Amino acid sequence: MQLQKHMTLVHEVSVNAPSDKVWNFLMNIEKNYTAWHPRDHILFHWTKGSACETGTRFYAEQYMVGTKVKYNGTITESIPGRKITMTFSFPLSLITDKIEMIIEDHGSATVFRHITYMKFRLLSRTIFKKRNIGMLLDMDTHINTEGKNMKNILENKMQQEA
Repeated sequence: MQLQKHMTLVHEVSVNAPSDKVWNFLMNIEKNYTAWHPRDHILFHWTKGSACETGTRFYAEQYMVGTKVKYNGTITESIPGRKITMTFSFPLSLITDKIEMIIEDHGSATVFRHITYMKFRLLSRTIFKKRNIGMLLDMDTHINTEGKNMKNILENKMQQEA
């Protein structure tokens, strides 16, 4: 019997902006965090190291399923301009193995892919199944909104610069 079930949520958005604009958005996440998701994001701070570098640590606060959650995380992999992988402290570490943000250059457009690797323990899947489904739906909506907001922010910025 498997004691843990793994799921992957994949979200992708095409942004009509060069890939360096998407990377710069992430590099400046302290400034962009609340605009990225105004309803849920509260604050984000780098706490050790430089923005988006492997080994850098961060602190964030946001609402998850209507509850304010405070957490720390670590950038475990960074390929400048292309990819960021991060892990989280408790309580997010209970449900999330890692998150990858991948930036792919497609000429004048950029594809931003957000992949969440989730885990659920058997006990939580059986006893709290309804709550887990609600959480999954909320996370799916949250990440989808982040993609749309990033797209709108960067495309509006590109129009203003033109």
